[in-house]
Parts: sequence; C-alpha cells; structure tokens
Amino acid sequence: MIQPPEIFKLLNREVIGQDAALREMAVAIYKHLISHRTGNVLLIGNSGTGKTTIMRSVERFFAEEKELARFSTIIRINANLVADLATKGAQSNVVMERLARQATTVLGNNATKENVIDYTAHGIVCVDEVDKIRAEVGGEPSIKGIIAQDSLLTLMENENVHVKITYIENGSWQEGVVPINTAHVLFIAGGAFEELYGQVLDRVTEHGGMSSLMKLVPKADGTLERRVVFKLGDHLRHEDLFRYGMTPQFIARFASIIMLGDLSPRDLVSIFCDIPHAIWPTAQEYFAGLGINLQITEGAKMLLADKASENNRLGARALTEVFGRMIKQYEYNPLDNPHLVDNGSEKVLTITEELVKEAFK
Repeated sequence: MIQPPEIFKLLNREVIGQDAALREMAVAIYKHLISHRTGNVLLIGNSGTGKTTIMRSVERFFAEEKELARFSTIIRINANLVADLATKGAQSNVVMERLARQATTVLGNNATKENVIDYTAHGIVCVDEVDKIRAEVGGEPSIKGIIAQDSLLTLMENENVHVKITYIENGSWQEGVVPINTAHVLFIAGGAFEELYGQVLDRVTEHGGMSSLMKLVPKADGTLERRVVFKLGDHLRHEDLFRYGMTPQFIARFASIIMLGDLSPRDLVSIFCDIPHAIWPTAQEYFAGLGINLQITEGAKMLLADKASENNRLGARALTEVFGRMIKQYEYNPLDNPHLVDNGSEKVLTITEELVKEAFK
C-alpha cells in the first residue's frame, strides 16, 4: 500500500507553500485507503491559499493511481447547494446519489451492482465553502444552515442511506435503490471562514492591541520589513468555530482541522511563474500572439509578490489583481509603447521593477 510520504509527494506537485497541510492530508488519505476508522478533514484558510487546489490534487491523485480504483470515486459539491436543498428533505440522498453516479461513470462496463455499491461506499465527498452553512448569522438562527449541517452530519455518522444507483445486470442497465453505509466515505470540507479571522483577531488583541503581533517579515528579495503577523491557526480554538456558527456536533465529526498558512512572497513568486496555467506564462502566450516576447526581471517578480503579500486575505488571488493593475496598460496596444524594444530579430517588452513601481504610484 502506498505510504503517506509518497502520497504527499504526489499531492505536492501543484500546491505551493502548504507542506504541513499536505502532510496531514496525506495521512488522512492513507487512513482512508486502509479503512481506518478516522474522522474527516476540515480545511480552513484565507481565500486563495489553496483549499480548492488541494481538493483537485486529491482528485488527480486517485485518477492517476489506477491500483487505487476502488477509492477513486470523488465528487465536489458546494455547501450552498446543500443549504438550498435543506428545506426539501432530500439533501442527504442528493450527495450520495451524486457519489453513486460518479461511481457508475468510473466503473463503466464494470458497473455491476456490487461494484457500484463498493465504489460509492469508499468514495470521497469534497464540500466547498462549508463556512457558508452557518447555524447562526448575525446573532439569529439560520434554519437552512442548521438543517444543512445536520444533513451532512447524518452522512458522517456512519449511517445506512438509501441511494438510487444505476448498474449493469445481465448485459443491460438497471436502476434500483440500495442501502449504502457511509462509514468509509471520506469527507473533505473547506472554507475561508472570513469573519472568523476578524473574530479571533479581536479576541487576541482585546487587551494588548496590535503591537504584540508586529514581527519582522522576509520580503521576496530576502530583506526584512516590520509588519503585523496574525496566523489564525496559532490562536484558533474550537469555541471560536462554535461562535462562528458551526455546531459542536458537526465540528466533532472532523478528526483533522487543517489550517492553511498564508503564502509567503517566495510562494507567490512560484505560483506566479511555475504552476500549470500560471499567470506569467499565460501572459507571455497572449503577447506572443501579438508578436512580442514578454520578459520580466527578478526584481519585478519580487516586487509584484511583495505587493500581493500585503493583502494576505486574498492569497494567490492577490497576484491576479496586482499583476492585472500593472499589465493592463500594455495589453491594449503594446506595439505602440515606448518600452517596447525592437532588436531586429524580435520585439521585446521587459517588465522591470521601475515599471511595477510606476504602476503603483
């Protein structure tokens, strides 16, 4: 059986700056593979820190590891959908039926009744934006949130759920309703919990103010600057989650509460340049289509990363805003630009540190 360190390596190919979180995720997946009766996983992190990327990496891991096909049935569902269905009484079945449909798809011509049940019972459900199903909002109970948490809680309590499945029998497709136990279904939930950040920050600074959080922080170029550093994971308590609006019973079903760290400027440089579909190579493709070789200096990369890291609540998404603010002035008509250099063999536009500073004046 594949071990946690190897799982970590495979998950880590596209996730930047979240090694600690991925190690915990690797252990959770390993326990899932050996049917160890463990809890589920809750990912908490600012927008853009990698929650959805981690879920996609889990999907890719199982898609590539063919010998783990029994565990390869994975769906992603938005918690808001669960909340919308909460008043209709079918939300539990909807989640499991989606999982069963995916199992049938994964199995293809091998979708016997027994296989569909087995693949569904060992599947993974990824729940996005779980922070949106709060049981209390603005001091008032949220009926949808309460019912949505309860419905997911039912699935996470090793219940027998009656699920409609599609399968092959005697050479033809059949439909039927079967009981499926959820004891070995792994739930991975993720959310930004944005108000939680401010809520815990207020609690931590209530007496000492912000001065206790001032630290010297390395910039992308290795120099240091003094900045307020507040890592939610260093201060979070279960009571904070209850106060936020997550019920104690719901939180108790998560054995691992994984805090995603804020991305460093160096992490942001890697995300900007190195991951698949990164911002920088995508921009280069656009300008190449206009006959321009788009280049960037190391100093400009570092400055862009530093600018993005100033808004750590947006994580990697801050890069899009920062780079967009700088590059948009060149995208409309770059051939009529004083910074464009025609060296005879090609036209080159180089983004320098000075051009970045000019964009942020």
